[in-house]
Amino acid sequence: MTTLKDIKGDQIRYLDQDPVVQGVAGGTWSSGGDLNTARSYVGGQTAGTQTSAIMAGGFAGGTTQVANTETYNGTSWTEVNDLNSGRLGAGTAAADNSSALSFGGQTLPGSIVNLTESWNGTSWTEVNDMANSKFGRGGFGTQTAAIASGGNPTPTVAVESWNGTSWTEVNDLNTPRGNHGTCGVQTSALANNNSNSSGETESWNGTSWTVITSYNTAGEGRRMHGSNNTSALNTAGSNSGGDITNTEYWDGTSWTEIANTAKGGGVGGSAGSSSSALLFGTYASPQAATEEFNAAPSAGIALQEGMMWFNSTSQTLKGYGLSVPTGTWAAGGNLNTARSAGAGGSGTLTSGLAISGNQPPITNVEQYDGSAWTEITDVNTGRYDGAGVGATAPASLLIGGYTTAAVGNTESWNGTAWTEVNDLNTARFNISAFGTQASSILGGGFIPPVSPSIESWNGTSWTEVAELNTARADGAAAGSSNSSGIYAGGYTPTNVANVESWNGSSWTEIADLNTARAALSGSGIATDAIAFGGFTSPQLTNTEFWNGTSWTEVNDLSTAKSRFAPSTQSAISAFAAGTNPTTGTEEWTVTAAVITFTTS
Repeated sequence: MTTLKDIKGDQIRYLDQDPVVQGVAGGTWSSGGDLNTARSYVGGQTAGTQTSAIMAGGFAGGTTQVANTETYNGTSWTEVNDLNSGRLGAGTAAADNSSALSFGGQTLPGSIVNLTESWNGTSWTEVNDMANSKFGRGGFGTQTAAIASGGNPTPTVAVESWNGTSWTEVNDLNTPRGNHGTCGVQTSALANNNSNSSGETESWNGTSWTVITSYNTAGEGRRMHGSNNTSALNTAGSNSGGDITNTEYWDGTSWTEIANTAKGGGVGGSAGSSSSALLFGTYASPQAATEEFNAAPSAGIALQEGMMWFNSTSQTLKGYGLSVPTGTWAAGGNLNTARSAGAGGSGTLTSGLAISGNQPPITNVEQYDGSAWTEITDVNTGRYDGAGVGATAPASLLIGGYTTAAVGNTESWNGTAWTEVNDLNTARFNISAFGTQASSILGGGFIPPVSPSIESWNGTSWTEVAELNTARADGAAAGSSNSSGIYAGGYTPTNVANVESWNGSSWTEIADLNTARAALSGSGIATDAIAFGGFTSPQLTNTEFWNGTSWTEVNDLSTAKSRFAPSTQSAISAFAAGTNPTTGTEEWTVTAAVITFTTS
């Protein structure tokens, strides 16, 4: 049951009809003000907004690269102070036209540079160079927090991060890219593909790149517009069939064709969001034309999460928000290697791991992007009935487990390699854990016998802390750090429904699960979690939601599971992978819904 405290809004409107969901279901492109200097191959990726954009450098024809800089105010372009070094194919990152970064590029007849220039709203200043000399780099972010991805003359996977002072090499793209489109900020972005045959797209979470669903029409020089990796446009470009004029919208899950530009052609400049975008310049020949995209608004008042209103027609009090009981499980991508017997899991639905498992144990590790599993580097020690934690896939731990005996090994994953770090104080298996790579709790399990002991991880070492009230193994755990979480169910040696809450110093008995069970999994935080699957006899499909006070039965898994690999971070999106052993994955998702309240 949803209560008033579940709705975040602080104002109640009096309306005669319910608000409606506003989306980018359509929209139109229209002409904007022309550039003062026609050009192609301009420096403009995430170059501000539709009403405050910047364009610097480019190619004006013949053998001329230009240093011209122009700013856009939503109506017209204005010439401002030039770059110190004229070049084409430079990357750009800007929140608006008052501050920007321009990096890399090419000066004709063929010099490729690693120059970086910073714009303060008045003039450009040379700052620290990039590590790599490239042109056609993807660029996104701001003047003080930017990312440069890929680049030419040979497409590359290299990525560099700018902190306002200097560039640092960070995790590579999965696929070499050059002359590609990008959008977003330093912690959440997308990059498309410069290919006539592939629409492969990658998503950036601030740490690593994950391949996601491909867009529908592949082409060269397609541009992107958006402020994060869950809402974006992919526009224009060219392929073997000629110029591409279509626009596709990304809603965080799939691409949808929504509108056409007036002109095609790739490697233009782009700015703006998925609902208010700007496209300027082109590739084939210098152009001055600018186009503006505006999403078609839905009729009526827009629904926003947390909104509350009283419908005077139906005489009901309503709200709009995430209602976990409406969540559902659906089939996801299959693992490459079937696994069971306590595979570790970590991360999120779109950036998670399935680690080791099976009897005898395997070392295989796979990473999930919300659609497909990819084999990555193996762990050093294969084991089963250990535990995984981690905020995302490239920031995870695998802890303890069983080989031919209980082990205390802890391994840390940085997106590239697994590293042995400090062991548990007490080796154990059938354990449960919650938290992150830097701050987590692990407890219970078989030493043997069944144990109540708990250990806390601070990013470097394990420390014994207060014990569980009820010794158990094979329970579910959920929590955000080593200072807050819950431990639910397990085996004592009988299946139990007991749940305990951790406050950083002690455990407290709280409301029991509805169904006593062992070998279940948990995902979420101390006040907002799900417990799913498990074993009594036989395996179970049960899913229960914890709201900080009580457990509610919600929609079941499609397939009964126990000792499977789970994501660990959220009650509104999660995965359950493998069991028995199998390769099957199920995905749990919750969408926002209109909620009607009973008043008295």
